[in-house]
Amino acid sequence: MTIQCFICATCLDPVDSRRDAQFHEFYLAEHKKLAQKEDLGLVILQNGCLFATSGLPVLRNPLVKSVAYNWLLCDSNCTADYWVFLPEDCRITARGWATIRRHIKKNKICFALSRDPKVLICRTGIFSQVSEELKILCDMNFLGKEIACVLLRDELARHDFHCISNSWTKVSKSPDRWGNALYEEMNLPNHPDVNKALKLPIFQDYGIDGWKASTAELEQLFLKVVRSGLERQMAVAQQFKGMIAKNGPRITEVPYKGMLRRLRDWVFR
Repeated sequence: MTIQCFICATCLDPVDSRRDAQFHEFYLAEHKKLAQKEDLGLVILQNGCLFATSGLPVLRNPLVKSVAYNWLLCDSNCTADYWVFLPEDCRITARGWATIRRHIKKNKICFALSRDPKVLICRTGIFSQVSEELKILCDMNFLGKEIACVLLRDELARHDFHCISNSWTKVSKSPDRWGNALYEEMNLPNHPDVNKALKLPIFQDYGIDGWKASTAELEQLFLKVVRSGLERQMAVAQQFKGMIAKNGPRITEVPYKGMLRRLRDWVFR
């Protein structure tokens, strides 16, 4: 069974593009070292960011896309039997890769390396039966990291989705890093908080920590986040609505008139 690893890089500093690129280039260098040891095929997901990838294949989103959308992107573009979704600031250990391969040999369809599914391993095609309506919901970028990934959990659950390690503990205080024997965070000391930098919604912003709320409260809050995002999109639509009437159905003039054609028209006018 073959494995393709998708390294997900998301814009960390929307103001300073050079500083942003330096973060990504550091993480990519670390992943390349590990990929050589494990004989892995890497694909880079660039979400609203741009940096040198040393010739590695790239799937680039001009905007920061939701986690769920990136999972769909991995599943649609994977050319191997299995794909691994790996945030750029996380590192899978040698033991982690050995464990992944062992579970794949057991024909496990999908699993994560901890209870917090930052690192997701799936058989290619797992999301092929997801409805168009749910895919549209996954494409709502304003749902952010925390909320959007839950949209596909039912589909994962149909294939006995599970974590293969219950451990997820703090491995470093300065910088603040978490991990287990299979993988760990490797974020730099000055690694920005993506949610704050990109103003992505998390339930803590609404006074709910750790999803500790009733079903009705979580559902209402989810709809509130969606409503807020749609209102922002409507405001943008209002701002640019004049472009529709101004430009009409054509993007360019037809037929095109080059310099010689315009000169001839002027001579024989």
